[in-house]
Amino acid sequence: MPKSSAIRYFSPASTRSYSAQPAARDNKPTLLDLARQTQAMRANVAQFFPRDVFRDSAWDMMLELFIAEQQAKPLCVKELILVSGESSTSALRRIDRLEESNLLRRRTDPTDHRRLIVSLTQRGTDAMTAMLRHLYLTMSDEPIGGQRTGKPD
Repeated sequence: MPKSSAIRYFSPASTRSYSAQPAARDNKPTLLDLARQTQAMRANVAQFFPRDVFRDSAWDMMLELFIAEQQAKPLCVKELILVSGESSTSALRRIDRLEESNLLRRRTDPTDHRRLIVSLTQRGTDAMTAMLRHLYLTMSDEPIGGQRTGKPD
């Protein structure tokens, strides 16, 4: 995929309409909210840095698969290739490695046998859940800039 297409795909204007506000319940963000927020942050990075410098297509793919799973939305290989921002050959190699690591699986689309549906395995879902929780829940406990706010101990 040409670099300009990848940048266009990841520009904030083209990302799903997502409010930074978490789902209503307890004002606590869901894992889906956290995954979308991470995806939006990655899209913003692409605005400021060359995509080929700050790129980890495996992470982009795993985020997209996690979001699709949370929304019970099927995702085909072609969509995952677009998310990666890489050439088809490179993206397919990355998908092969993720599948060999038992993080995702491919299967034939029952409604269109020409397409392959890609989804997370249980191991992939568990890894993404743990990573998102670690990324956001441990960050919320940390003081910003390494300094505690409030009264000194």
